[in-house]
Amino acid sequence: MKNHACDIDSMVETIRLRILKGEYVPGVKLSENTLSKEFECSRTPIREVLKRLEQDRLVTILPHSGSYVHLRTYEENKEITEIRAYLEALAFRLACERNASVSVLSLLCDQMEMQLKAANVDYICYGQTHFLFHRQLIELSNNNLLFELYDRLNLNNAATLFYGSMTEEEKHVTMEEHRAIVDALVARDADKGESFMFTHLWRKRERLKAMNSKN
Repeated sequence: MKNHACDIDSMVETIRLRILKGEYVPGVKLSENTLSKEFECSRTPIREVLKRLEQDRLVTILPHSGSYVHLRTYEENKEITEIRAYLEALAFRLACERNASVSVLSLLCDQMEMQLKAANVDYICYGQTHFLFHRQLIELSNNNLLFELYDRLNLNNAATLFYGSMTEEEKHVTMEEHRAIVDALVARDADKGESFMFTHLWRKRERLKAMNSKN
């Protein structure tokens, strides 16, 4: 394996992607010894890597305990959803202005529907597909700063915590809403789509509040 001792950026990106893809689940401990052996470097650069991931709110470092994949609080999830509502509404309008193709969004929508109709829903796979759907919409905006801001929200982290408790009615509603997003983009109806995107994500915010009140 390539020695990453002087390539902290590469190690940060590798571990960041593992967290976002769910290879390192929220709450799991990240061993400095294990990582230093894998990347063939001392623990000093590993500590720097973990500090940078902590700045991105992907890792939590606890004194005298170690480093852990960050487990979001209710308040963090609520605040992120509030920001998403505005970012994705803007992305929809920009995608309409560009006459962006909806082919990938449509395919992802089909995939989500198949996953939700399965006898035993794999919510890890569904959460990943759902994440890709919304991230694709951001890509269609063709706005690099918007894309960068969206990625910094680390939305793929702990996705299954939200989707794993969906009722049958909620599954039906979420699929109808994603189909409506695709249809509005096909129609190039920026006003309707922008408003719908905001409402779609604000509904998730309200569901988060309801879930929190039960705990």
